[in-house]
Amino acid sequence: MKKPVYIIDAMNYIFRAYYALPDNITSRDGMLTNAVLGYLRTLLRIINERKPEYMAAAFEQDTSFRNKISAEYKANRKQPPEDLQPQFDYCRKITQAVGVACLEAADYEADDVIGTIAHRMSELGHSVVIVTGDKDMSQLVCDSVHVYDMGKQQWMDTAAVREKFGVAPRQIPDLLALHGDHVDNIRGVAGVGQKTAREILAVYGTVEDVARGDLSAKLSFRRRDEILRRIRENMETVRLSRQLATICCDVPLEASPEVLRYRRGDHRVLRSLCTELGFAEIMADIPLAQPTLFSL
Repeated sequence: MKKPVYIIDAMNYIFRAYYALPDNITSRDGMLTNAVLGYLRTLLRIINERKPEYMAAAFEQDTSFRNKISAEYKANRKQPPEDLQPQFDYCRKITQAVGVACLEAADYEADDVIGTIAHRMSELGHSVVIVTGDKDMSQLVCDSVHVYDMGKQQWMDTAAVREKFGVAPRQIPDLLALHGDHVDNIRGVAGVGQKTAREILAVYGTVEDVARGDLSAKLSFRRRDEILRRIRENMETVRLSRQLATICCDVPLEASPEVLRYRRGDHRVLRSLCTELGFAEIMADIPLAQPTLFSL
């Protein structure tokens, strides 16, 4: 197996930092910078601990193709707070200054960017580590792709996914299509909870197999026939929900070993950014004469 590729879910850690760090961390111009600071700490921690040869950070824009196929998708979410919005661009700038590839694509979410990088690099023989606390990434797990939640210090492989969700990683979109996902405002089928969905998928495998399969005596939950009939009668919604829940792994972006190679920091740009952002303490802790050593 070739050297591992580390992919950080930038959006996940930016939001985490914004809500975890105090709101008195500002730039010299008074702009709130707590999310940038927390995100930068995450980047440098990965670099220090893992010493990656290949690394990327995945970003996203305001909407994706999912919003075009479903007006309900994530309609329950509020827009990012006003004092967080300008921090996204600074997170992009600091990512590039640290020497990490910064990738995103119009009409796609960061999840899709991550899925595409993971798929391509895995095909090239690299192991992949997805650094995130987002449960949606679990569907990408396989022998060569693992998820690492840095905050909880938890690794997730296929066995861990099965233990947590009760299904194989590839079945997670089907699971969400059946019982829904209130976080992303994805509809499920009325009367189908997570336990029932797991039992159905343990027998049928996929929602398409539910649609065309015979009723199974192996299913023993209450109102079995009624629930299976309801699923079949609502297959249009079920298929749409599965599409919304499935991470796209063929985003049109350049993701090669050369693009993803970690190049270390541009000290001139870092000094300028850290001065602008008011990160004097971090500047003092980045030894400019030894660019491989970053610490907080």
